[in-house]
Amino acid sequence: MTATLEERADAYRTRPRSVSQVKQYEQCPYGFYLARIAREPELQAAWLAQGVAVHAAAEEWERSGRTMSVDQAQAVYGGVYTRMANQALEAEPGEDGWQASGPYLGFTDLERRWHLGREQVAKYVAWYEKHPDETVWKAADGVPAIEQRFDIEVDGVKVIGYIDQVIEHPKRGPVVRDIKTGVLPAMADTFQLDTYALALKQAHGLECETGDYWSGKTGAPSRARKLGGTAEVVNRVKEMDEGVKRGDFTPKPSPESCARCPVRRSCRFASA
Repeated sequence: MTATLEERADAYRTRPRSVSQVKQYEQCPYGFYLARIAREPELQAAWLAQGVAVHAAAEEWERSGRTMSVDQAQAVYGGVYTRMANQALEAEPGEDGWQASGPYLGFTDLERRWHLGREQVAKYVAWYEKHPDETVWKAADGVPAIEQRFDIEVDGVKVIGYIDQVIEHPKRGPVVRDIKTGVLPAMADTFQLDTYALALKQAHGLECETGDYWSGKTGAPSRARKLGGTAEVVNRVKEMDEGVKRGDFTPKPSPESCARCPVRRSCRFASA
């Protein structure tokens, strides 16, 4: 039996939180409601397939002990990208159901990102081949920290997620590293990395003083970001959790956020 809207809302009051949930709620609580609780149809976007496929290729390359060739890693990318693209096209066969990326309309962007993602996979392999001293950290059980799942409590709120990588840096020690195929967060925005650092400390007693983003655009890690914002993580997670529990889904329309909102077709508050 399909859950009613009220039942889904009740379930969301007690379910675990995540970095993506917090950020989406902060950007627009009503958009959060439409996407996650009302489950309104979402616009498709080629960058979603690109991001997932690049992550998959990087993960497989790392799990091979960094022995996989570039061609093999790109084949992993191609398989995931094609599968996701076909699923998205089946869900939204018309281009009006796809988000554009700047001047690139949905189907044009879909073709463009097939090639863009392959280039980013090649850049990823090239970076680590040139920097073999940046190795993947391993937990006490010997398992490399790649797509490391975590399940922690932040001031009574359960938070779950996956950490792309924990890198043993030759100069900085353990580093939380997230792979980004698009625009990087602002330097002051360390919420995601701080959350991951907190998870590593709780689960493994590992202290990560810095974090960064490996950028598919530049083919290199970003500037190091100083971590330690535990209080901010606690405050933001608690505020989001309490907002959802009291049913506060106040819309926050703006041209910038609405332009990238996947459920804007269903939103009566969407900014033009």
